[in-house]
Amino acid sequence: MSSRAALLESPVRTVTRSPPITASVLDTVMTVVYRMVTYAIGAVIIEDQGIPVGIITERDIIEKIVHANKDSTKTFAGDIMSWPLITIEQEKPIGEALRLMQDRDIRRLAVTKAGNLIGIVTERRLLGALS
Repeated sequence: MSSRAALLESPVRTVTRSPPITASVLDTVMTVVYRMVTYAIGAVIIEDQGIPVGIITERDIIEKIVHANKDSTKTFAGDIMSWPLITIEQEKPIGEALRLMQDRDIRRLAVTKAGNLIGIVTERRLLGALS
């Protein structure tokens, strides 16, 4: 088996960023932006009463706040999040994560362990592991 093929079979947990940065559906978009800047990340997982339900990415903010000329201090995370949240279990292979991203046309997956959120993995991190 080639080293690239072996890497495709490696578990997603090996490239997962953990712990995930989260916000509540009731937080303002400005709060989400603050977390993105503070942690130098491009997405925040949105929770409703502690349950992960969606995600807000930089693109969501540009399209749904900036382009739509909305006030980020008066718009709630739950109003602009992308949902449902697409997840993958931490022991699934990297190759499966890449296929799921391609099939769903997304660049980020929430990573779970026994159904509980433990992190996030990005297309960039997955592809970086293969290079």
